[in-house]
Amino acid sequence: MKIVLITGPSGVGKDSLLRIARQHFRKNKNVVFAKRYITRVPDDNEQNYYVDPKAFELLQENDFFVSHWQAHGNCYGIAHTEFGAQSENRLAIVSVSRRVITDFESYFDRVITLKLTVSNDILRQRLQRRGRENAAAIEKRLDRASLPVLAKNMIPFDNSETLVISGKRFLILLNSLLKEQ
Repeated sequence: MKIVLITGPSGVGKDSLLRIARQHFRKNKNVVFAKRYITRVPDDNEQNYYVDPKAFELLQENDFFVSHWQAHGNCYGIAHTEFGAQSENRLAIVSVSRRVITDFESYFDRVITLKLTVSNDILRQRLQRRGRENAAAIEKRLDRASLPVLAKNMIPFDNSETLVISGKRFLILLNSLLKEQ
């Protein structure tokens, strides 16, 4: 099984690209999209499991997760069960924090990290449109966006184009990773 980690700052378009990929690969049994366990209710762009903080803590204590992290007051985790049968010709796509890439690199043999980026101007516009944070919180997110991503095997992906153009490029990239088995 090849693990494809999708990472990048909030607002870079991870969930939008993943929605396009889920639709494209919906009938392909060799592509798996790992759902995250999150201690906040997912928004319309996400397909995750909501768990309350106490339940998350119990899952964490019982080694339920391959990896878990905290961000912006919430807990996130990826369960072992999300990967099912690990046949050679499967691709598992996982949206994660850059801080947990090494967890996956330690647990799985074949890990590729796709680092999504956009310019700070585009990121600011997207975060403002999303409307989740005030101006000060957006500026903090922009500062964190420039932090390094450390991965053994990383592919940068510029998501600055329209969703239609970036979506097509994203699918081409994922298809090429699937065929590289």
